[in-house]
Amino acid sequence: MICADAYNKDIACTLSEKGAEILLAPSSWGPGLHDPEGEWEQRSLETGLPVIVCNRTGEDETVRFWDAESMIIKNGVPLLTHKSKQSAILTFEWDLQSMELLSPHFDIDYI
Repeated sequence: MICADAYNKDIACTLSEKGAEILLAPSSWGPGLHDPEGEWEQRSLETGLPVIVCNRTGEDETVRFWDAESMIIKNGVPLLTHKSKQSAILTFEWDLQSMELLSPHFDIDYI
């Protein structure tokens, strides 16, 4: 799913029906008037799939993304979340056999 593709269930459900095992969501969905309000968590619940959100940071002329969250979600529950005032590379370990998160936290490399 790309960004607001998670807004309603159609795309996530179609991906699930076609055999997806994980939903990845590279996003530029910042806080503010139209901030995400549980859409990623809801898509995880509806499909039964983990959702990995890589959200942007920084700012442009119209939106500040410093409070935008990246997260790992399973069964509708955020397992790891991160937001920061500095761009970062987030890494974690995931077991593809058991579909379980192995990392207790993100490893964070600020750039």
